[in-house]
Amino acid sequence: MTATFVSYNIASRSMEASQASINIVGNNISNVNTEGYTRQRVDIVSVTNSGMVQKYANPQISSGLGAKATGTTQLRDPYIDARYRNQNSENNRYETMVKGLTNLEDVFDEASAEALQGEFSSFINDLQSLSQTPTSSDIAQVVRSAAEKVTQMMNMYANQLDEIRTEQTENLDVTVKSEFNTFVKNIAALNEQIQREEIYGNTPNELYDQRNLLIDQLAGVSNIKVSTAPTDFISENLSIAHYRITIENPDGGEPIMVVDNGKYAEMSLDAETDPLNVKLSVIDTTGNLRDDANNLIYDGKLQGYLSLINGKGSFADATLKENDAKGIYYYNEKMNILAKQFAEEFNQLNSEINVSDGLGGYELNDYATNPLNLFTDDSGTTTVNITARNIQVSTAWLKNPSYINATRKPTIDPAPTDYEATPSSSDNILRMIERMSEEIEFKDNSGTTILNGTFNEYMTSVVSEVGTDVELYTNFSKTATNVFQTISDSRDSVSGVSLNEEGINLSAYQKVYGAAVRYFNVLDENLDTIINKMGV
Repeated sequence: MTATFVSYNIASRSMEASQASINIVGNNISNVNTEGYTRQRVDIVSVTNSGMVQKYANPQISSGLGAKATGTTQLRDPYIDARYRNQNSENNRYETMVKGLTNLEDVFDEASAEALQGEFSSFINDLQSLSQTPTSSDIAQVVRSAAEKVTQMMNMYANQLDEIRTEQTENLDVTVKSEFNTFVKNIAALNEQIQREEIYGNTPNELYDQRNLLIDQLAGVSNIKVSTAPTDFISENLSIAHYRITIENPDGGEPIMVVDNGKYAEMSLDAETDPLNVKLSVIDTTGNLRDDANNLIYDGKLQGYLSLINGKGSFADATLKENDAKGIYYYNEKMNILAKQFAEEFNQLNSEINVSDGLGGYELNDYATNPLNLFTDDSGTTTVNITARNIQVSTAWLKNPSYINATRKPTIDPAPTDYEATPSSSDNILRMIERMSEEIEFKDNSGTTILNGTFNEYMTSVVSEVGTDVELYTNFSKTATNVFQTISDSRDSVSGVSLNEEGINLSAYQKVYGAAVRYFNVLDENLDTIINKMGV
């Protein structure tokens, strides 16, 4: 028969296992509001008496040796964790885009303030006044002032876009330095600490929680992949998982290793070389410089900021893998096209007048060789690189309000043969007014037509496009948030602490503990009977 005190060992182990389970339940309950905490449970195994050679032994009743608590395990699902992190990356990208595009929408707010379209209307009204009294220098000065306001409004849009770009670049720099680099460094440090604990046979669940929380936060910054293979061989009986985090290459090329156990990468931002196209680079865990980070990062806050700053929309070159999101670059280029087209149209109208050919006749002035520019860049004279940022009224017009030609047949001294000047006519001003309501072919730098319409219609299309983008990404963000919440709920159902469930467990373990105590009492009574009542 089994030795008497073996039964006491069984009862003792039962109490120990139950007490350990009660302690873990208490730990779970106390951490119900702890961020990143993972629900734990005690691993209990049956203790056997295997190993005895039973074949030739005398027949006897054989039983196990009770239960034993061997460790504490976290309840996590790797598949749900991977989905959670991927969705977290997508969610943060859309949230970042919505915030940035909302700032752009505020810049192009033509509803609450008349802004550029209002200045276009004022310019047309003043041109109409000048058409009635084309020889009036005072009204010509009013027209020039209206033109200045148009250019200043374009300058304001460009400056505000620059301010948003600067703000977003600063946000990106903070995300790189204070988030990405900090997270990978701390994860690597935790990897080393966890590995030391595991070598000594400990189960550092709290360190696991800290690492998992950092990985979740890192996933919000960039798309990442976590792997734990191959394992590190420590001894003949001990192998420990090798923890790696990479930014995968969507084209199937070599990924960027950002965490390799205790080693970590460092990301940097270059916004000085080309402020319109900021560049991320990474020195990976092996010390190699990876300057292709922009092409590998496709999610998270980093991608959101890159899309806002570098996004060229339809102006992107697919062969160069340029960012094709509609970001600040895209809308800045749209305003540059408007400014350049506006200047070209009015400069040409002002230049297409009759002048003396020097031979007693007259001919149409050649705009290409003798431009009479109303609008130039900030030099005041040239028109080669006019943008929304630098467009202004020309120096010649600033010096002389009447530099704007009211008629195509101004007074010429000496007058060519058969030339009839019409200084009091407003035919050219009427052409300018008509041009403001005519459809114009707006083209980009490559000569591709992007819109046929009036200046007001072009500006309306820009405003509508920003509003549509905000609405689109807001819907994307809401959908991503709902999906993320669903996945988060699924993960909480596995890893989160449920007070109701823990209460049930607490009651169950308390009953088991009480039963083990009762088992002790029975054994004690039996032993008392054997010793005190069966003796001779």
